[in-house]
Amino acid sequence: MRAEMSRASAWFVIAAATALALIACGDDISAPVEGTVFVSIKDNAFQPETVTVSLGGSVRWTNQGATLHSVVEDTGLWHSELLSPTWWFDVRFDDPGTFPYHCTLHQETGSVIVQ
Repeated sequence: MRAEMSRASAWFVIAAATALALIACGDDISAPVEGTVFVSIKDNAFQPETVTVSLGGSVRWTNQGATLHSVVEDTGLWHSELLSPTWWFDVRFDDPGTFPYHCTLHQETGSVIVQ
């Protein structure tokens, strides 16, 4: 009986510690990092079409339309999967330059300028 109580106590401690660790993390992985530049995709257009971001900064594209879209850098450096309505895609830019991109399903284009 004592061994069963010890085992039950051990499981309780493990479960409690796990729950506290998850609560302590508190980070929402879907939350954009501070300074993120936002681009919406709606009505077959990227808005704004051109954005400027600081070196090490991020851009988040969010599909705010009713159809699927994608975000693909013209040379294939990075690309999203197909984005359903309300889905988003982030890219962090660690190199300076201009990065033109497009949607593979439609004609919209845009560019990211990294300084």
